[in-house]
Amino acid sequence: MATMQLFPNADSLIELHQFLRQLVSLDDVAVRGEPDFARVEAYWHIGRIVVETEQQGQDRADYGVHLVETLSQELTQHYGKGYKTSNIWWFKQFYLAFPILHALRGEFIEIRKHLRTELTWTHYRLLLAIDNQQERHFYLHNAADEAWSYRTLNRLIKSRYYYQVALNEDQLLAMPATRKKVGDKEKQRSRVAQARQSLLSRLGWALVERVASGLPMTASKPDVLFFHYKLQRFIGVWANDPNTVLIEQIRKQLDEWAQQQPIEITGYPVALLLNAKNELQFITTANTPTLSDHEKEQIPKSL
Repeated sequence: MATMQLFPNADSLIELHQFLRQLVSLDDVAVRGEPDFARVEAYWHIGRIVVETEQQGQDRADYGVHLVETLSQELTQHYGKGYKTSNIWWFKQFYLAFPILHALRGEFIEIRKHLRTELTWTHYRLLLAIDNQQERHFYLHNAADEAWSYRTLNRLIKSRYYYQVALNEDQLLAMPATRKKVGDKEKQRSRVAQARQSLLSRLGWALVERVASGLPMTASKPDVLFFHYKLQRFIGVWANDPNTVLIEQIRKQLDEWAQQQPIEITGYPVALLLNAKNELQFITTANTPTLSDHEKEQIPKSL
């Protein structure tokens, strides 16, 4: 058949079907455990076999295209949806992004030593879009260690969490050191920068661009906006001395956020009011469910 002729080494096609049969076999998945990663594993091997076959194939510029198209038809015929040509290209990119040297045919343990079995294929699809290998591995291991969902990983990548935390990016809003006279506005900017740096150094805090968040800012705009992925809630920080009018505006803003935030965000938004002594006042509204002691421990009382 055409597919067999396209593969210079028929053993490659046979091996490919062996991996996929294990993927669709519920008994095999049950024995090996981690059914979500079984899919990741199979996709990595598809990519590996495609790359190896291309390297052994005919010296034609369009060989890889024909290989992917024919392989897509072959796999769709045997295993149904999920193997269209665009997916095959993703599998190939997956292997190239995570090459495991000296991987043995039929050897699953080798892969599990290099990839994180806690993550699903949707996680890995997000990681493939990251060109920087160091950044990709940062998200790979943190997503697995912290049990990030796909949505959490996606949100943190978009918020440049890696550059905020791993590289300690703290230049934004920094006050010029050469200025001798410091006005109230500059003092406030310095406090915001300090709050930003201090909170980002804590586990769970990620900076969110106010505009990109999609949240309304009509009642009172925060100086900096965070998303706490452990608490699953937005946290706004206002750098100002407390007063009754401001606190009421902040509470109104929190209620407005709660009505407009994405439905997958489970936590009610909260606020922190930073005074001149770097003390943080925790602000909620009458609609905010009571936080547990463990949740309250995630919110600092001072910087």
